[in-house]
Amino acid sequence: MRELVTLAERYELTAPLGRGAMGEVWEAFDRRLDRRVAVKLLRSEALPLGADRRALAARFVRESRMTARVEHAGVAAVFDAGSDGGRLYLVMQLVPGCDLADFLAERGPLPLETAAAIGAQIASVLATAHAVSLVHRDLKPRNVMIKPDGAVVVLDFGVAALLDSNVTRLTTTGESIGSPAYMSPEQVLGATPTTRSDLYALGCVLHELLAGVRPFTAQGSFAAMRQHVDEPPSPIRRQRADVPEQFEELILDLLAKEPAQRPADAYEVYRRLTPFLPVPGRPESGRALDPTRPYRQPFAPLPPVRSPGEPSTPVRESSHAADVGTAREEAADLAEAGRFTQAASVLVGVLRQTGDDLPSSQRRSLRLQLAGTLLLGGDYGRALPHYEWLIAEVGAERGEADPDVLEWRIQAAGCHHAVGHPDRALELLIPVLRIQVGRLGPTAPEVVEIRRQVALLRAGIGATHIATREIRDLISELGENHPVVSELRELLGRLGDG
Repeated sequence: MRELVTLAERYELTAPLGRGAMGEVWEAFDRRLDRRVAVKLLRSEALPLGADRRALAARFVRESRMTARVEHAGVAAVFDAGSDGGRLYLVMQLVPGCDLADFLAERGPLPLETAAAIGAQIASVLATAHAVSLVHRDLKPRNVMIKPDGAVVVLDFGVAALLDSNVTRLTTTGESIGSPAYMSPEQVLGATPTTRSDLYALGCVLHELLAGVRPFTAQGSFAAMRQHVDEPPSPIRRQRADVPEQFEELILDLLAKEPAQRPADAYEVYRRLTPFLPVPGRPESGRALDPTRPYRQPFAPLPPVRSPGEPSTPVRESSHAADVGTAREEAADLAEAGRFTQAASVLVGVLRQTGDDLPSSQRRSLRLQLAGTLLLGGDYGRALPHYEWLIAEVGAERGEADPDVLEWRIQAAGCHHAVGHPDRALELLIPVLRIQVGRLGPTAPEVVEIRRQVALLRAGIGATHIATREIRDLISELGENHPVVSELRELLGRLGDG
């Protein structure tokens, strides 16, 4: 198995996600819980000369506790924190989607409702963070993610500091934290950032969402910072005449030079954005990553996506990707260790990188191993399309009575049942039962189990009377002395026919 950097003998770093002034972020696998996570590493070169490593480690752990205090769906959850070999790390929820900077670059100035939806979700996060005295200090589009369901997540509260006077600040006094394009005047002047400093940054973001450009565009960090201090912002309606006056007033209030002249808190910002949000029940835009969706369809799940191809598990790059045999061995070792998510990722990576270049026999073997890995890991929804692909591909060649095809039908039926489709499971099992009765006889152990499953599925779709009749027939054929009859009678009792 390829050796990867592992922290605390648990978090296996697999791919870099980003790099900032204070550290870098990696995608990683949590070996213990078999899940993908994000790991933030504090860069050693970012530490002050002569810094007390022990004190820095304590501060870093405190940082994780600060972020963990924010209980909000719009904040990446903190799972763990610590140090390993002198490297400080923070383990967080891995958030899928697109960051707001890329989202804006792709779509340009955003519709009013979209900008309001993003701003309102950010304001909701800030309101919760500020309630526990946590200031972000570096709010910007790169630190905001749009998830596939349209939900907004604010990342990297890692440079935040508690406002509580009894908590040591995480940064040296006078050290500049923040991005010049979104930095409040008081931060530029070296004052301690407050909750209203975050509101100023939100004003910069809202202006950019609507105008497509930042409110202050001077070249160079120093010039941009001086604009924040000295120059009044340009009203957004000069660039977007369709923006309502109340929205423009909100942005100008957020961009006030004096903190006291800005809105009192993030809740007020949310309240003032509310009139511009879409109402529940409005048709969806139909676009992926729609930030208005949580308001149009509150709490609605994403529509199911059924694909005969590989599941959407992100690919873990492997130096042995082209070596199918090595990759299969690696995946088998991972699965044996109970790391099914990681094992599936290895197999998906090979399938994607090889495309249709593999011989059909190798491709079938990979798909079968992937299906089995996902099934063992309890990921029935992702295992299902692989079993269905195998049934169609191999069944067309060997016929429906092929033993492998019959076994895959049974596994696919189990997946359908697990994801709540007993009717589809029944459609798959009935032909298997017919073939196996003809081949093995009606009371062979394998056939008895299939008959029991068919009866349970019939009950699951409401055909209880048929299910009870079939179980009674099975008991009659087996005879009272058969070892499974007592279990079948218990099943009859549960179905109301004791």
